Order: sequence, then C-alpha cells, then structure tokens
Amino acid sequence: MPTFCTDCDNVHAESRKRVPSQWLCSKFPRLDGHGFVDPMKWADMEPFMKCRDINGGACPMFVRLRTKQIEIGV
Repeated sequence: MPTFCTDCDNVHAESRKRVPSQWLCSKFPRLDGHGFVDPMKWADMEPFMKCRDINGGACPMFVRLRTKQIEIGV
C-alpha cells in the first residue's frame, strides 16, 4: 500500500501551507554537505528535506495524520 504525504503527520506544519512540492518532512533533517545545483553549497537551506525527495511511495517513517479532534483535544 503506498504512503502519501498528504496523509502523514510528519509533514512540517508550516510547510503544509505551501504547494505540495515544497512540503518538508520533519523526520528527515537536511543532509550536511554539497548539493547538486552548486557543488560548493546547498541551493536550499531549509532545516528538513523536501517530502518529494524522500518518500518513494512506501515511506518507513509514515505516521497517519491525526484527526482534527485529536489535535484540539476533543
């Protein structure tokens, strides 16, 4: 069964306000080192990796999104 980031609780809350291609996963910190755009620096300095780059459809870190009732304590 595939996993979808839209259904995952690990998507960084602030990034979820952006378009889905810009969502960040709170379970995967940004890798230190060099990127593929410029070999001397990362083109994107956000604290987490983008969901689109790490979820191959069967993400081992997938956690089902909590319902609104659980989030507000009902």
